[in-house]
Amino acid sequence: MHQFRGYPDLRLNRSNTGSDISLWPSFTDIMTVILMVFMLTMVVVIIQNADLIEQIRLAQRLQDEALDKVAAGEQELADLRARATDLEEAIRSSRMEILLLTEEAERLDDQLEIKTAVIADLKGDKEDIEENLRLIRLRLQEREQELTEAQALIGGIREDAERTNRDLSRQIAELLRQLEEKDTVMLTLTDEKTDLERALARQRQDFSTLEDKYLALVRPARSALGKQVASVQYRRDNGGYRYLLKDIGGVEWEEMSREALFTRLGELKSRWGDELYIKIVIPDDSGLSYNQAWRFTKTVLSEFDYYYQDGW
Repeated sequence: MHQFRGYPDLRLNRSNTGSDISLWPSFTDIMTVILMVFMLTMVVVIIQNADLIEQIRLAQRLQDEALDKVAAGEQELADLRARATDLEEAIRSSRMEILLLTEEAERLDDQLEIKTAVIADLKGDKEDIEENLRLIRLRLQEREQELTEAQALIGGIREDAERTNRDLSRQIAELLRQLEEKDTVMLTLTDEKTDLERALARQRQDFSTLEDKYLALVRPARSALGKQVASVQYRRDNGGYRYLLKDIGGVEWEEMSREALFTRLGELKSRWGDELYIKIVIPDDSGLSYNQAWRFTKTVLSEFDYYYQDGW
């Protein structure tokens, strides 16, 4: 039973609530307690919700940061993989270079051994050279001493040499005078030789004319009538000799060497025998001397022409 001890009762209808005095205050207290509990619970829940929202926001921020770090990590991982690939390629290149350097080092070691042996030989040669140099220096000292002695003799020899040079100069002048006289004689002999060659050429021409006359008296004249005619041309150009052949029945000249010409004429001689007539053509501008043309003509006719085959 709720009692108001020491306080006035301000409720309405006090006379009607006498029977409820024992019920409603207890209910009111219970509801008040429930309400307070509800409010406290709500306050606790709101505070917890606020903390939870803050934690969720923090978790979301941490998650975003974690995603950014993951993306950055993936990019860094990709960069590291690319760098690892480059490093592997560099390592392979380094290994190849190491192999090449190893081979080069081995080759250099071999060369070093060879050069070491060469150096050892050179050291031996150096010792020999030094010994030879010492001997040469001794010889040089001896030569210097001899030179000193020779210089003492040069003074006396110089006068003799000057006297000898004067004598030689007179002799050379005399020899030059004699040489000029001999040059004059040689020029005279050269002119006489030219005259003799001309006279010989005229005599050969006269002999050829007499030979032709003699042959005309003894045997019939040489004629191309009824013969197989092959023409040979002989000339001199630019310091060299040219040989041309117009074959039997041919219309064009064929140039060849002297050996080839004689071979072809020999073939014609074997084929036609005493029917072969050789016509020698010496152009006016052949550049040949009379003797050269005459010797060539005589050689060709005596070997291949029908007219000279029986000894004539």
